[in-house]
Amino acid sequence: MTSSQPVPPASDALAPGDLLDLDITGQAAGGETIARPGGRAVFVRGAIPGERVRARVTEVKKRLARADVEEVLEASTYRVPDRRLALGAAGIGGMEFAHVDLAHSRVLKAQAATDQFTRLGGLAHAPEVLPAAHEAAGEAAGGGATVGLDWRTRVQLAVARDGRVGMRAARSHEVLPVDHIPFAVPTIEALGLHHLSLPGVERLEIAAATGAGDTHGSGAVLLHGTPTAEARAAVTDVLTSASRGGAGAWDLLVRTGGAAARNRGGRGARKQRLEAVRGNGYLTEHVPGLDRTFRVRADGFWQVHRDAAGELAARVVAETTGARKVLDLYCGVGLFSLAVGDAHGIPVVGIEGSSEAIDSARRNATAQRSSAGGVPAVDAEFEVARIEQLDVLPAADTIVLDPPRAGAGEAVCALMGASAAERIVYVSCDGGTFARDAALLRGHGFDLVSTEGHDYFPLTAHTEFVSVFAR
Repeated sequence: MTSSQPVPPASDALAPGDLLDLDITGQAAGGETIARPGGRAVFVRGAIPGERVRARVTEVKKRLARADVEEVLEASTYRVPDRRLALGAAGIGGMEFAHVDLAHSRVLKAQAATDQFTRLGGLAHAPEVLPAAHEAAGEAAGGGATVGLDWRTRVQLAVARDGRVGMRAARSHEVLPVDHIPFAVPTIEALGLHHLSLPGVERLEIAAATGAGDTHGSGAVLLHGTPTAEARAAVTDVLTSASRGGAGAWDLLVRTGGAAARNRGGRGARKQRLEAVRGNGYLTEHVPGLDRTFRVRADGFWQVHRDAAGELAARVVAETTGARKVLDLYCGVGLFSLAVGDAHGIPVVGIEGSSEAIDSARRNATAQRSSAGGVPAVDAEFEVARIEQLDVLPAADTIVLDPPRAGAGEAVCALMGASAAERIVYVSCDGGTFARDAALLRGHGFDLVSTEGHDYFPLTAHTEFVSVFAR
């Protein structure tokens, strides 16, 4: 039975559908907040610490429950109208702070990270979360509720079985239509692909190249699935028009084989096939502050926030000052390796598991730099390897580490501990896995010297961290 009236807070018989009146006492990871009615932990979506809300239970476990806000009884001064409504994207997931003042959302992210650092890593550091330059400028100019909505250079859109394009509902596979693509940079929004019908497509990825004024309009679209001839033609027409109207060009790729090829290995898994319909699917990224461009596959890894590549590269360069040789683990297409090598004039070695990324890194290292002649070539080596499967790391006194969201893990932390490295510059996009790795590194003699958060995922639950370890 579910209750249409709030149930007593100490009730042990909670069930999905029950209503609870809750006092929100803290911020949790993942954008959820915490209430503790009768001592039971309830994680609440859509609330702000300090509020009193009426929330409907969505999940009950032995030691905790989850609930969604249905009514705000006592609102925080930091509450703003849900930005998803203005975007015509009500109910979509991935916008956990849509109802929170942007500056205050960074305070909440710092609180959540501090809890993770303490609870999972035994760390005493409480990181500040800093805005990226684009959002800082918008806030300083009084941009209001529109600030934080146009930073993402890579987006993924879902496609329903009938071809409708949209985004997934929160914690659901349901595809909801959107009037505007949340967080997309203007060049992606201007394509209007979210207004098309694309039968046969399972999802689509859109990647916009940035850094040359953000107005050149070049990028690539990747269709997953088996698009019909009509769907192919519709996207081709849009990209042809966009390319004709700007200085850049938009490529189109189709990947058949679907999720089965990505999620299942071994015998019987369908092989993926990538077809280049327009262009070759490689983007040229212009990074402010660096005297070179970077070639990267449209579906390869690149920082998604328009400012992140340049700002993170600058932080890594600053934190590697005085290094004699740098080892860049999970180096991707060589962003940090080449930034460090160029800035300090020291040898760098990059290791990455993707052969395609390493091919781009090698090309990027030898590409013509922007400045006049006489610029010495960077001393850079790039190798393909699964880092966790290595027996020993190449010699270097400083390691730059930028792993995927899952973090480095025990094997890689042990490798770094067994190396001769004296310093680690760790770039992380997940506070929980970073805290775990920090505890592992402490066991190998590394102390956390400094850490700071960067809001390269505004209004979402995610934060980027740049931290330095030394021994």
